[in-house]
Amino acid sequence: MERFFRVGAASTGPAGGGEGCALAGAERAAEALAGAGADLVILPELFAVPYAAAEDPGRFGHPAEPLDGPTAAWAVGVASRLGVPILFGMALSPDGPGRPLNAAVLARPEGIAETIALKIHLPPAAPGQPFGEADHFDAGPARIGTVRVGPIRLAALVCYDRRFPECWRAAAAAGADIVAVLVAGPAPDDPDGIFLAELRTHARANAVYAVSAARSGIETINGRSVRHDGDTVAVGPDGAVVSGPGAAVLADIDPARLSLAAERNPTARRLRTLIPQRS
Repeated sequence: MERFFRVGAASTGPAGGGEGCALAGAERAAEALAGAGADLVILPELFAVPYAAAEDPGRFGHPAEPLDGPTAAWAVGVASRLGVPILFGMALSPDGPGRPLNAAVLARPEGIAETIALKIHLPPAAPGQPFGEADHFDAGPARIGTVRVGPIRLAALVCYDRRFPECWRAAAAAGADIVAVLVAGPAPDDPDGIFLAELRTHARANAVYAVSAARSGIETINGRSVRHDGDTVAVGPDGAVVSGPGAAVLADIDPARLSLAAERNPTARRLRTLIPQRS
């Protein structure tokens, strides 16, 4: 029997114990997933630092690093040791003036770290909060692509970008087999179950696997509690839950299942451009 490409994702956090604590926890999670046969490990958005979007960026900002900084170096080292690529979120220093970028970075065992996605949509400040992500980050360009990882094509969405159907359409149009969703932060206005419903709907509509890695737990930042509200879960291209929600999930990427989902639910091919009309 042919061995499928296996994707693993892990919840990590909270990161309030310091960067070293977060890295150690993430390394244990990556080791466990690699030991279970994962060919790719996915970690959450901004996994190594506290989620400080509600804080004054002049006093408590997201510490940004270049692509050859310590977090990416750590990820490359773990990927090389385990022989498994690691996709993770970090605050990326801009090339020029401006605020950091909220990035999804892929560390390959060959010793390379590459940015594969930048957060396009920055959520507003939560009700009652003075600051939001747009005060800490600049938005990335409105561009979504895929990269080859073994036999599959991978796209990544950073947290809030999952809300927008256009992001999923662009990923599918770029040939994605898997859309990884890296998640952190609170969603206090979300009704129960909406996160999983979003992933299931978009996976089915676009005939892709959706695999999320979400921060977990409650962090205390300057006396303020920050609860992480996403789920770590894997969804198949027909919208069925493959694994999770849980602290860690594994999903085997089946090419036949991808083909069958596209054949039975060719939503993208039937899409017609809609023209808004007001009476």
